[in-house]
Amino acid sequence: MLMALAISAVAQNRAEFPWWNSPVVDDIGLSQEQTAHIRNIVRTYRNRLLDARNNQQKAEGAIEDVMNDDHVSPDVVKPLIEHLASARAETTRTVLEMNIQLRSVLTLDQWRILVRRWEEVKAKRTNQLAVPPE
Repeated sequence: MLMALAISAVAQNRAEFPWWNSPVVDDIGLSQEQTAHIRNIVRTYRNRLLDARNNQQKAEGAIEDVMNDDHVSPDVVKPLIEHLASARAETTRTVLEMNIQLRSVLTLDQWRILVRRWEEVKAKRTNQLAVPPE
């Protein structure tokens, strides 16, 4: 179960790294056929991803509104929490489904290069956030 959660977190984070539109495509050596297949997969999932993320943002906004009220009632918040949990689950499910499809297009070596590049991007983002502004 812990492994599934780790895979889920890693796969979802990679979705924030649109590698199919970045220079990493050159690094992993995608063929024209692979590139066309990847673009088709992304196109197929685009609306589902947008809808899922939009629903999640709406649910987060609803909870934020209630939390900013003068009085917070657990009875009012509970269904909003359930809705947010469901929206987040749907976003995660959609991202993972797309990532599994994308992974199926890559060779193992291409996948390993992609993972290594994602770690570099993540480290760079972390370092940029850690540097205090001057």
